Amino acid sequence: MLGLLVAACNATPDLPAGWDLGGNARAYHSGPYVAAGPESARRFCEPLFAALPDGVWAKPTADLGQLAKRLAPVFGKDPRTALVRRDVNGQDLLVAVVIGAEFPSQVVALAVDTDTGTGPEDAAWVAAGALALVRAIDGEGQARYVPRNGLGADIPDDRLQATHPRRSVAFVFGVEPIEGILQSAGTAPLAVVLTEGIFGDANPERSVVLMERSPDPAMYAPLFPDPPREAMPRGVAGIPNGLALLGRMALVDSGTVSRPWASSEHPFTAKSPLAPLADAGVAGIRIHRPNGGESRALADFFECERMLVAVVAAAAATADAQPLDLRRLQRSLSLERRLRTAAALDQAQDEALAEEWDQWLASVSHWCRRLCLGLALDGTED
Repeated sequence: MLGLLVAACNATPDLPAGWDLGGNARAYHSGPYVAAGPESARRFCEPLFAALPDGVWAKPTADLGQLAKRLAPVFGKDPRTALVRRDVNGQDLLVAVVIGAEFPSQVVALAVDTDTGTGPEDAAWVAAGALALVRAIDGEGQARYVPRNGLGADIPDDRLQATHPRRSVAFVFGVEPIEGILQSAGTAPLAVVLTEGIFGDANPERSVVLMERSPDPAMYAPLFPDPPREAMPRGVAGIPNGLALLGRMALVDSGTVSRPWASSEHPFTAKSPLAPLADAGVAGIRIHRPNGGESRALADFFECERMLVAVVAAAAATADAQPLDLRRLQRSLSLERRLRTAAALDQAQDEALAEEWDQWLASVSHWCRRLCLGLALDGTED
């Protein structure tokens, strides 16, 4: 990555009686294990909402030259940014980078596959999100009206500026961008957020925002709070990482600063586009809408903006993980441990699975600690 500078569920399950664990997660997300807190993704959500263009959007395009023209007024001219277009083993990639303030060589990538059914729309929106992130860092957002439903105070003036991420955030556009990222010269990224179907589907019943996680024990034992689905063969679950938790927080926080919305998640699947990342040992999540391959815009543009904010905030919060974020991350992992082990013991009567979840989440906790403290994620600096 340094060489560049750098199916779905249809309903949110209810919590069992007595399992209301507090916080805002129950209202916004199927994962009832996100502890309430002001940090992590939320410090980017409010500035990003304010920095997005208000009702003016560029036309969808999958042409990397057109995208480069839209990004060029900022990326590559601002010294904190870079804009690179490069051929990687026959794959044409466009990469817009917000260079990290402390660890510029550590990269979190936000990838858009321009060849999917919604690729042209996704590329246009994420390019706007990249520009909004720079505006948010500069505090250039405008306090505009955001529909709220009485779930939070209006955005105050002193919250319109985002912090400059400690690590670099690379916005990667191209056909099969994940393969291009992994094949590029240099160190692999720390994490990859893949987004698809930001425009979603005109049918609201098929427009639930979903997050697919990296491999974890749920892929071969899907129990509550994950939706029922076909289990994969039991085996090695993959390399533990906390990217799904950070993505979950971004989905929750994007709703917390605006209004509740339908979002959910599911475990890694056999045909997942995240498979190359899993094989390479790189943390990855996919935030997407099921849309049947059709490119139809939602009537409510605010829903699209909110998904874009969540996607960009997930990447930015991962890149900017700080020691002060540890408390919320650890509390959330504690809630998840209670749910996962209770599900394994009560639903499946599987003590081995409960122990595996316990060990897995302990490793995730160490990953989050290393990320927040700026240590090597392989543990060599512990």
